[in-house]
Amino acid sequence: MEDLQKEHARLLSLQSFDEADLDYSLLEYHKQMLSHLAKVSNSGITVFDMYKRKHVYTSFNFGGIFGDCKEGIDERVHPDDLHPLIKNGITALRFLHANKENLQDYKMISEFRICNAIGQYVRVVEQYTLLEKDKSGNAWLSLSVLDLSPDQSSFKTVRCHILNVKENKFFSIENLLSRKKSDLTTREIAVLQLIKEGLLSKEISEQLFISVHTVNTHRQRILEKLDVNNSMEAVKYASALGLIS
Repeated sequence: MEDLQKEHARLLSLQSFDEADLDYSLLEYHKQMLSHLAKVSNSGITVFDMYKRKHVYTSFNFGGIFGDCKEGIDERVHPDDLHPLIKNGITALRFLHANKENLQDYKMISEFRICNAIGQYVRVVEQYTLLEKDKSGNAWLSLSVLDLSPDQSSFKTVRCHILNVKENKFFSIENLLSRKKSDLTTREIAVLQLIKEGLLSKEISEQLFISVHTVNTHRQRILEKLDVNNSMEAVKYASALGLIS
């Protein structure tokens, strides 16, 4: 669990924020709208600040429905569900780093168990979406809408899917990052590391004792395997996966 928490923190730290670029008047605007939504839907609503790495808004009705969560909802999650939820969160953060340009097109929907305000474990559905980016395109404020699941049966598995709201398509969290680490060879990873360090193909060929043609072949295969458009995207994606330092 500790290793998962460290990896989660590492992925959160990959984004670089400039506080001067963060317009917190947007948060105040959203708070008014979200308070109205909480009244109408009776949903528990929170906003997480990626810069501050903490929740900066919790709807007035949250504690009455789901119990107080001073340090976030994790403290109320069923112990058996917490581990898979953190793993899913890591996968979602990796997806975030690989798809920053169109994150608004996606919603993460999870179903799990939490201890409610009267001490009973109930199944809930959480819908997680991007609320605001900063001026540099970093994912800044994320929105969580928590509701009681209509399915209160005794099954114990955590469910998690990603919805592409633009195309109205669902896919499972397990397939979210289907491009496995093993897809890249050791040599391709070495080439990608040197690309990140700013070396040109000729310089990479000299350092790895291979031809420039071979370097360029590796470059092309890296783009194909990671399904990205250019070397910069490949570096960002591989960094999120932990393939390169």
